[in-house]
Amino acid sequence: MKLNRELATPLYEQLADGLREQIAGGKLKPGASIPPESALTARYHVSRVTARQALEVLAGEGLIVRRQGKGTFVAPPKIQQDMHALRGFAEVMAQRGRDQAMQVLPFGIVHADASAARALRLSQGDSVLRIKRRHLFRGDPIAFALIYLPQPYARMVTLDQVTTTPIYTLLARQAHVEIKRATQIVRTQSADATTAQLLALPKSAPVMMVERITYSTQEKPVEYIIFYHSGDRYELAVELYRDPKENVFRPMDNVAGLLPES
Repeated sequence: MKLNRELATPLYEQLADGLREQIAGGKLKPGASIPPESALTARYHVSRVTARQALEVLAGEGLIVRRQGKGTFVAPPKIQQDMHALRGFAEVMAQRGRDQAMQVLPFGIVHADASAARALRLSQGDSVLRIKRRHLFRGDPIAFALIYLPQPYARMVTLDQVTTTPIYTLLARQAHVEIKRATQIVRTQSADATTAQLLALPKSAPVMMVERITYSTQEKPVEYIIFYHSGDRYELAVELYRDPKENVFRPMDNVAGLLPES
């Protein structure tokens, strides 16, 4: 890779482009170490500021990750979930074959807390089946889920089943539940001690939290789930459409009438 100082393209962009091509072409594979700023400075005869800017560009794109005290590495492949269709994360991961696995931690009947009771339209303290499940990709933990099912379905699923089979599949197969829709909220937050341990992250590392309530065709809530995803391993893909009727222009005199007087 050579940098051309006669081009109008800044040197840091050229350096970022070259490293990006090496990542895309497989020369730098996931987990591979990226040369430190000092090495990039010496190799490409650029300033340390230029090297730092190039790495910041790649980090902003999610292509590399910086680990304090260890160095900079090519980011592992991301798990992308298309939000056009209602699919469980386990269904998305199942397409990755032997690269993925599920681990069920505690599995059993508990008393519904306030959040689970509200989501499932139950009274606080009612019995629900709670499943703690961790998802692994190529041996690395990438997601941790808390799943709550109403009591009637608790008798219909076993530990072995939830270890190998998506919940939506079990609801359809074992309880003859037809899924209609779900409401979902996505937030970012800092990992608490438990989540950090389960996802092999530093405490307070950023994680993506997905909270979902799934409804049957009878509009009954059949599952409440909270997912915690490693922030650098997961992304949501959504295709958006705009209604041209929403392109409303408000005349300036009307806008002026809404502004407070100075």
